[in-house]
Amino acid sequence: MKKLILLSILFSSGTWANTQYKATSECEFDYDGFKFCSKSNIVKYKKALTSQKPNFDSNYILLNIGTPKNIRYVAIDSKNGLVYPLSDEIIGFKDDNGGLTGKPPVINYSIDNANLCIKGSVMAYRNSYDNVKVCYSVQNNEHSKYKKEFIRADFPENIED
Repeated sequence: MKKLILLSILFSSGTWANTQYKATSECEFDYDGFKFCSKSNIVKYKKALTSQKPNFDSNYILLNIGTPKNIRYVAIDSKNGLVYPLSDEIIGFKDDNGGLTGKPPVINYSIDNANLCIKGSVMAYRNSYDNVKVCYSVQNNEHSKYKKEFIRADFPENIED
């Protein structure tokens, strides 16, 4: 009986527990082969909505659906089940020849902050930057299908390694 009451409290205390996956705002970005709407990624979104609490910008679940070395973030809205992918792939620091040094990126975010900030290298078609500091946020955009997108909040700033 105690277990049943505890489970009831857990599932009724947060909207995240009852939200279902709705849609992904972008399935694939131009000149990027990463498939945000693949069956395996949709399974990850559904699992995150049922098993994780928001950890970013008050009501989003920030989730890496890439690898530890090739990070591909999505922000999942825990209130409505919409998934907002980040077009930038985040990787570690690079040397003067463009090779990875083995030093991973530094990543900072929290439930109380609207920005995901990284130090490292980012790759996106025609927008790749080595050894930079850059922040991202989910921003309103009246022209996008779901009126929001997960994009850079500022221009990448070079940092010394």
